[in-house]
Amino acid sequence: MTAYDEPADFDDLNNLTALNDLGDLGDLDDGDALVDLDDQDELSDFDEFLRVCAGLTGFDEPELRATGMAHEHHRTTLAHRVRDEHALVHLWYVGAWPGEAPTSTRAYDRGLVWRTFHADPPGAAAPGHGSWAEPPQGGEER
Repeated sequence: MTAYDEPADFDDLNNLTALNDLGDLGDLDDGDALVDLDDQDELSDFDEFLRVCAGLTGFDEPELRATGMAHEHHRTTLAHRVRDEHALVHLWYVGAWPGEAPTSTRAYDRGLVWRTFHADPPGAAAPGHGSWAEPPQGGEER
């Protein structure tokens, strides 16, 4: 099942199994984690950080690099002592660590949520004001 098949139950996002239902995150059994994020050194290596994030987000490493946010998100992750799979997913999709403002305007604009919806962030892309009144490029009018 993909994120496009049916709406996710966002009340259950505290369960990694629910995240697994949003996309192919590998063969996780209930209670299994992709990596022990409590280990402070686990994500200090940039390549390991990208590998873990690719498994969590459902986007591959080149796609994560293409956002232009990989290094900034790596720095943000290292600045937080609490390591949580959900926080990493939130950071990539929304551009902010949970409970904080986006790390930058660019982080919000390049969040994976917009790629998932095949849309541009409101007010951030041409043609600008009122662009939401038209169907997305390649989309059907209802």
